[in-house]
Amino acid sequence: MTLRPLKCFIFVVVALALIVPQPVSAITEYELQKQIEAKNKELETVQSEINATQGILDDLGTQSKSLSKEIKSTDYTIKNLELGIRSSVINVDKLGLELENLDEKLSETEKSIRTKKDTISSLVRALHEKENEGFLEILLRGDDLVSSVADINQITQMQSTLSMEINELRDLTNSINTNKKVSSEKKSQLEIESENLKSRKYIVEDQKAYKQTLLSQTKNKESLFQKQLSELEKKQISINDEIENLESSLRKNFNASLAPGRGYLSKPFNGSRPLTQEYGATAFAARAYKTGFHNGNDYGMPVGTPLIAPADGKVFAVGNNGKYQYGKYIAIKHGDNFYTLCAHLSRQVVSVGQTVKKGEVIGYSGNTGYSTGAHLHFGVYQTMELKGFTGAGLVPVGVTMNPADYY
Repeated sequence: MTLRPLKCFIFVVVALALIVPQPVSAITEYELQKQIEAKNKELETVQSEINATQGILDDLGTQSKSLSKEIKSTDYTIKNLELGIRSSVINVDKLGLELENLDEKLSETEKSIRTKKDTISSLVRALHEKENEGFLEILLRGDDLVSSVADINQITQMQSTLSMEINELRDLTNSINTNKKVSSEKKSQLEIESENLKSRKYIVEDQKAYKQTLLSQTKNKESLFQKQLSELEKKQISINDEIENLESSLRKNFNASLAPGRGYLSKPFNGSRPLTQEYGATAFAARAYKTGFHNGNDYGMPVGTPLIAPADGKVFAVGNNGKYQYGKYIAIKHGDNFYTLCAHLSRQVVSVGQTVKKGEVIGYSGNTGYSTGAHLHFGVYQTMELKGFTGAGLVPVGVTMNPADYY
């Protein structure tokens, strides 16, 4: 190969190396980013409205129980859930846009990878041909020493270009793997958010039905509401005393060697939520419970907050105590000697015997059962059984432990 053809070949190879997909979709990507930013701003606005409504609900929770307060709380709960539905719709749209943006990036990166591979193949073939000659042959073959040295320099340049192309191909491959992982995560988030949207719609209907039942049963009269409330509290105290006495006795059988270590559980929700009552002999428990003991951790959160499995396990129980005790609850068995309980739920989306993975959505927080306001009661048990109570159905009881020892 003479100097001129070799130079022409190198020019073609370098030109191929510099070919990248033209930014046809650059405007589309820019527009997508603008739309994603707009969705983020919408989410911030809705979240501010949710926070404001939740503040009103928190204030209502501190007031004495009355029919007007219960109706008002239900109305604001419905409003908050509808805001949550709006938030889910926006988030579904945003995730769709983000996936579209990622698909564009993946397509462009795949084109770049194909171009790089073609360039590298051409360089490897050319170098293979040249290196078969050997440096001595090139020196002896050349018309003069200058042209021979130029040929050798061009081979070195081709080797350098090949090394650069391989590094860039590696970077593109890493980029596409990262984007594929992000895309997979976004798809999972989209599925979860779509389920959240569906579930919140059901919960809104449940809240509206509860309001109609409340008005029907009380005939919109405070006196009837207070009478029903008094009867409910008497029955609840009886159930609660029996459970507390039983669990107090069972706690003496706690065997620390059977318990898993710290870090075994995650909290049964994403993000941060205020701990409103701890496990054990709390000040509130001293006033509210006969034994003065609270058998779990309470976390404040709006009705309809997604709840997740705190560890891998199998669903042990899915129940509903009506207006008593835990209301709607889910109990999961995580091993021979470890159970968790999520109570006062608005909706359950798992069934008995179902295997669940850590982080999987199992239900939604609520204000069912004997509850002073929307929150999650989270309990940890070494043993658990279901005990029947007239009017309240089956209630989980057992050897309770402090959840905070296993996060």
